[in-house]
Amino acid sequence: MSEEKHRPEDTKYEGYFTNKDGKKIFCRYWSEEEGLTKPKALVFIAHGAGEHCLWYTQLAQQLTQKDLYVFSHDHIGHGQSEGDRVHINHFSQYTRDVFHHIELIQDKFPAIPVFLIGHSMGGTIAIKSAMERPDFFKGVILISPAVIPDPNVATPVKITVGRLVGRMFPQFPIIKLDSKNVSRDPEVVHKYETDPLVYHGKLKARWGSELLATLQDITSNLNSVKWPFLVLHGTEDKMCDPAGSKLLHEKAQSKDKTLKMYENYMHQLHNELGEDGAGVRDDIINWITQRM
Repeated sequence: MSEEKHRPEDTKYEGYFTNKDGKKIFCRYWSEEEGLTKPKALVFIAHGAGEHCLWYTQLAQQLTQKDLYVFSHDHIGHGQSEGDRVHINHFSQYTRDVFHHIELIQDKFPAIPVFLIGHSMGGTIAIKSAMERPDFFKGVILISPAVIPDPNVATPVKITVGRLVGRMFPQFPIIKLDSKNVSRDPEVVHKYETDPLVYHGKLKARWGSELLATLQDITSNLNSVKWPFLVLHGTEDKMCDPAGSKLLHEKAQSKDKTLKMYENYMHQLHNELGEDGAGVRDDIINWITQRM
């Protein structure tokens, strides 16, 4: 892997690759490579907007116990990766880097099925990736995915203004995420608010217009979805509309599709309180292991 540098830290390994924009992308690997000849599957995790891949360590470590090779990276402009903070010119920069990273790992472990997990905006990335290459993934797991625009934000007037601003002033700050909507657990919210790797500023105009265009493309093509997926959403999610997950499940033509709604849960399902979060992680792990 180009420019790779590993630093052992218990069972965790870190590295970098340089993407096509010339930016160093920070990578996290949770699987021990010593003695690992052939994992049962590869699992890539796509994180959400403003956060970073280290927020998925608990889920990832549990997945490695099932002989899965689990890895992720900070999207361009996020966490420890290079790039202007939470700024993109095209949404395809996210999906392009996902495929590039997965293919780097496939060079080490060829002919092994690949599962894709995406949370929030990472769910949008996962859906778009699977739409682009529908036979690439053995299955897709979507945790609180962004599927449809927030109707309170994406009014016709705001969409028109947002697109104009996105073209003329791409890094103009437009909207700030409310950290109180991340989780029911005050400790998780506090961790999020004090995490220096989380982007705490306002999201930007070009990013917003690119996300909106991608969501519109996704919703226009939901009936083309035939790949296996599990979609999980909390009924009290204020960051990504649960109606989007329901619409995906309703419109998709997949023979293997599952929707699970969690009553009163919020956005970071995998980090919910105690046994609630453990149950969500078990649902994800069981779905993957049943399809290996």
